[in-house]
Amino acid sequence: MGSKRKIKLLLAGLLLMMTMAQSCQKHATPAPDPEIWVLFSPDGLGDLSYNDVVLRGIELFMNEEDAEFYISFMSPDDYEMARFLIQLWWDEREATDAEDGTVPRKMLMLADGRYGDMAREIIDPALIGKDLSVLAFETGTPADASDALRSFELSLYGASWLAGRTARELGCGQPLVVLGDGSSEVIGGGRDGFTDGFNSQVPVHTLANDWQGYCMPMDAYQLMYGWDGTYDFVYSIAGGTNMGIYRYLRENPECGIYTAGMDTDQSPYSTLITGSMVKRIDLVVYDYLNHWFNRDDVPVHQVFGLESGFVDWVIPERYSHLKPAIEALRQEAIQKEKDYENGRH
Repeated sequence: MGSKRKIKLLLAGLLLMMTMAQSCQKHATPAPDPEIWVLFSPDGLGDLSYNDVVLRGIELFMNEEDAEFYISFMSPDDYEMARFLIQLWWDEREATDAEDGTVPRKMLMLADGRYGDMAREIIDPALIGKDLSVLAFETGTPADASDALRSFELSLYGASWLAGRTARELGCGQPLVVLGDGSSEVIGGGRDGFTDGFNSQVPVHTLANDWQGYCMPMDAYQLMYGWDGTYDFVYSIAGGTNMGIYRYLRENPECGIYTAGMDTDQSPYSTLITGSMVKRIDLVVYDYLNHWFNRDDVPVHQVFGLESGFVDWVIPERYSHLKPAIEALRQEAIQKEKDYENGRH
């Protein structure tokens, strides 16, 4: 089977765009080829965390789907630029390069929890369908069941509940929860899950109330100097910011502070990472892209938690002695997560 790819790199002001085209010969698809736009979180690509896992899922689809399509990756510098790009996609929805004027199928993937509300302010839901689709990541339950966007969220409660129990098993008595974005409803589930799993009140430190909380590794590194000696477990839901925490722990391995990895298994970054909340967002994205490409119906909104397999709490081998006790609690964590999400929705 032959294949070809074109890669273009364009740097224009605040926008980094990479456009790829892939074609395979197994299936014939109607011309013109479908088009996919992907908006990552502001400055998100290269975070060794959530955004990079999203990219992995897209690459999986690109490598395995026997079809012709175009895909554009965009990583705006801020939300103002993101709003501009969403508006641009909407304004260009009828654009086509086909000689007969046929408009290609188009999809907009919004890989940031705040983009969904922006899109709802811009798009006309009456015009959204299988040929013009929007998928919003990590967006809370829509107010209207007939919402034009398809959306999903990963529940952090169950995995965080197991993380709280892990802190207890380690004998920790003074944990701290760190939030990258204190205004995020989805991240609030991680805070509540850890607190309930630890079975005691846990102080919370909020880094920001927007996307900047996920790209502040030096700030987190400096904060660790103040937290050292006060806390014995830092549970940080802050994406790329966590790299500052891991750096401090590598430089001060005797400090006595344990922590957790986020989004991927990050135990290689520090011997004090006792477990990682692993989000298989790559598989979620791969699944959605295949449904879209095949014109399958999907629910307006889905919540994926521990039971789905798309979210997990993974303990590394160096802490394998904790595994039997934590695994014995998995079904309890799943049920508690269901109760929590039912109450929230």
